[in-house]
Amino acid sequence: MNIIPAIDIQNGKCVRLVRGGFSFSTIYNHNPIQQAEVFLDSGFNFLHIIDLDGAETGKQRNLDIIKELLKLKGLLLQVGGGIRSIYEVEELLRLGAERVIVGTAIFSLPSFIEDLQNNFSSEQIVLGLDFKVMNKKPIILTHGWNQSSEIGLFEFLEKENYFNRILATDISLDGVLEGPNTNIYEMLIQKFQSINLIASGGVSSLDDLKDLRSLSVKEVIVGKAIYENRISLSDLKNVN
Repeated sequence: MNIIPAIDIQNGKCVRLVRGGFSFSTIYNHNPIQQAEVFLDSGFNFLHIIDLDGAETGKQRNLDIIKELLKLKGLLLQVGGGIRSIYEVEELLRLGAERVIVGTAIFSLPSFIEDLQNNFSSEQIVLGLDFKVMNKKPIILTHGWNQSSEIGLFEFLEKENYFNRILATDISLDGVLEGPNTNIYEMLIQKFQSINLIASGGVSSLDDLKDLRSLSVKEVIVGKAIYENRISLSDLKNVN
């Protein structure tokens, strides 16, 4: 299982939100480049980078910082937040991003999925499917987690089979350190055995990671548990 530390950037700083709420954030490092170097020095060479201002506004606000991150030797990134056009995907890949995360544009631009398929390999694109359980059903949210697409997570994946890197984040658990939504992840893996599931949201301990590993989750995003010292980077590095 691959562990991917997260850096969420808001107003140029490394922060964490709670349940996707933009009005309150906690700053953990004023310098995202420095934070990335900490992860790199601890043996993590693949990071998850989100432009929160981009996710909220639809326009990449922290691109200059992301460009600097992409220049760090030995570091690979998957990048998301505010990416709403094919050109923006192309530009990030050209700059050196290993993967680009897309979400809102999938549901707001009718031909976006088709355009992605025509221009990129399935290895380059991560489908960011942020969801919230409503009436016992996971529903995909868009536009910085503020709007419901009214599309079920399972229903979407039944129709989409080209891109297999799926970043599934339970927004209600993101940033609250209450454990991940293992029930939804287990159903996803059982129902869609070909996907590379990237779990995100709620990881608070090594036990949470063990639970996800037992489900055969391939990759896990870890954020607040690192910044709140719930899991040390040395212990995290030994998870496999």
